Amino acid sequence: MLSLITSCPRCGLAFEAVNGPACPSCQEPPAGAAKPRRIGIAFLVWVASVGALFLFQILALLIYLGIRMAILHEPPTLQLTPGLALVSLAGTMVAHLATLAFCWWVVTSGGVIPFFATLGWRWHHQFKWVHAVALAFAMLLLGFAFERWLPNGETDFERLLQLSYSVRVAVALLAVLSAPLVEEVVYRGVLYSAVAEAKGWRVAVSVVTILFALVHAPQYWGSPAAIAAIVSLSLVLTLLRAATGQLLPCVAAHFIFNGVQAIILLVSPPGRPETTTAAVVCAIGRSLGLDF
Repeated sequence: MLSLITSCPRCGLAFEAVNGPACPSCQEPPAGAAKPRRIGIAFLVWVASVGALFLFQILALLIYLGIRMAILHEPPTLQLTPGLALVSLAGTMVAHLATLAFCWWVVTSGGVIPFFATLGWRWHHQFKWVHAVALAFAMLLLGFAFERWLPNGETDFERLLQLSYSVRVAVALLAVLSAPLVEEVVYRGVLYSAVAEAKGWRVAVSVVTILFALVHAPQYWGSPAAIAAIVSLSLVLTLLRAATGQLLPCVAAHFIFNGVQAIILLVSPPGRPETTTAAVVCAIGRSLGLDF
């Protein structure tokens, strides 16, 4: 299996093709297949990540309904309940783990080269943790502006969170434990690297931004403000990947962005949870003694 990432076979350093045909550290030629094949494999990884979400959620729901029919003798129904939602979220977690395992196998060529080093698991000398925190809060503020300027209707995602507090806990855990790492590995790791090497960073930024937004748009359908926030988040994270040449800054910023919203989600009172960016910003402002 050939690696998708331009990487040095000696030291494992990932580097952009525009830097030259050899590793800047030890001058070894890059490992990997021809560019067209790399793009094809990268898109296969993306399709597999989306397909895994559907497959494992459906399997989880079928198992859940089958158990209820066998034990409680209930007729099968897809009416959304807290139990059904939790099972679906459990399927999502399994899908994330399966996707991460598949990405590891592809990136490392079956364990031949290092995974994180090949993807770019380093800080940039001009971008550290403090910058990741600042960028995440800047994106929260931008989302707040979108919700002030654009229509912000109730979405399927918000209706899901209203089912029970246990559902909100499960969503918060997914948002923090698996989503930032898995999504960044797929989009800004595998997909961006392959497209950027073959078509340039501008095309890669456009492709990755669009695909990331398309996958997330259905759960926020009905809220132009939320969709605009997702598109902006995708664009900024992909530009960050292009500017730093590393994946770690993207994972860190994504983790903090999701983490702040997860905390607000968990501490918000019963009823309709404060899940929007505007609510997050207002809650932070109130804690600082500000009035929005």
